[in-house]
Amino acid sequence: MKSVLLVICALAYGFFPAAAEFRYAFVLLPILLGLIYFVLHQHDWPPRLVPYLFACVAIGRVAGYWWLNSRHGRVGPVVDTEVWVAGSLAAVGLAFAWWRWLRDHNETSPG
Repeated sequence: MKSVLLVICALAYGFFPAAAEFRYAFVLLPILLGLIYFVLHQHDWPPRLVPYLFACVAIGRVAGYWWLNSRHGRVGPVVDTEVWVAGSLAAVGLAFAWWRWLRDHNETSPG
């Protein structure tokens, strides 16, 4: 359950620029901020989930900007600096996890 809440928080953080365009944003933002506070300050971080959280932040930010561009007349890039940073950290983390998995599942037998 903790991992699901962390993923929801990461997607919500990425979608924050678009949340201001919602009609009831004054209700949505405190709920999301409360959820983020609860998850980040009350639980330990699972280290295996961190690259996926960065990927969720990047996906949420792209989705938010795409939604603003297509539905609300915003004219601007869909990918900004935060998307590049979060996407790069996700790529490095996933590459490291993949390398560690390959190292642990090496098919060569000793001796």
